[in-house]
Amino acid sequence: MAEQFRRDGCDEYTVEKFIRQEMEQDEFRKGYGITDIEAAKGWKTYPEERKRLYLTKAFCSNCYVTSFAPGYNIRKRGRWLIVEGKYSKCGQSIARMCD
Repeated sequence: MAEQFRRDGCDEYTVEKFIRQEMEQDEFRKGYGITDIEAAKGWKTYPEERKRLYLTKAFCSNCYVTSFAPGYNIRKRGRWLIVEGKYSKCGQSIARMCD
């Protein structure tokens, strides 16, 4: 992909920026299913009512309503916490961004 950018006339700064972004996304994808310690600390600071809201207001593309099944994971991406898991009824993978 970087070579294609170069052929299209992009400068090296843009190519390097793209490569850095892709590497960050790859690292984030590798951690799927693992709770991040920093994210867990952030999750503990949320009030219980807010946690319950995040865990019951996600979206399942099969059922259109959701609640996370036990065993969800929490990861940090930038300033966001992301809850990843399965929908408790159909087993579809779901995720929720938390601010």
